[in-house]
Amino acid sequence: MRSVLIVGASGEIGTQLSQRLSDRYSLRLADRRPPASGTPTLEFDVADLDAYTAACEGVDTVVHLAADRSPDATWEELLPANVVGAYHAFEASRRAGCRRVVFASSVHTGTGYPDDVQLRTEMPTRPGNLYGATKVWGEAVARVYADQHGLSCVCLRIGWAGSRDDRRRLDVDQAPTVYLTYEDAAGVFAACIDAPDDLRFGIFYATSANRVARVDLTDTQDVLGYCPRDDAFALREALAGESNDA
Repeated sequence: MRSVLIVGASGEIGTQLSQRLSDRYSLRLADRRPPASGTPTLEFDVADLDAYTAACEGVDTVVHLAADRSPDATWEELLPANVVGAYHAFEASRRAGCRRVVFASSVHTGTGYPDDVQLRTEMPTRPGNLYGATKVWGEAVARVYADQHGLSCVCLRIGWAGSRDDRRRLDVDQAPTVYLTYEDAAGVFAACIDAPDDLRFGIFYATSANRVARVDLTDTQDVLGYCPRDDAFALREALAGESNDA
């Protein structure tokens, strides 16, 4: 079993990955706050490079999820986790001799494009907010560490994660076009972790197989072997049908 450090394990996606990947990998969980479940977790701030490096010792793959995820966050709020913390993810992994970093980027790297433009990985980044700009920064740092230090760096531009039955999220107008179910999230992160060692660098979009898609998943499927199972539009229709039946 690969040893995998999940940083940001107490957050929404981190909690789901911790539960769904525990049988597949030897997990080490880390966050700046303990999880509500009481699961043993290393507690440190990603702005502390020495603590981050210590957490990476003996780890094969680092999954870096820690970030302020608010699209309305200010520069002062984003700087510690999204800028400094992102750099520390790669530097700590390099120092500890890890094989790979899976960096949680975001579809917000391209939401500055009009809504009717499908986002592809070869397009220039066009963040719609400062949060998206920090994710562009993280991807750029990943490129440096892949080229200069030989660290395998996989950047995953995540959509809006949620459960299959989250009516509140699925009913938001554009949500199904970028929706990523928790089940598919576990699948795409596992695909990143298990990708061949010769994948030195890559940027991939991560959503479910939504009928109308804001992003192009071709690279994610062809290079990583990702096989999404859910369609957010079908999930929304099924929930609407249940409501009508009731």
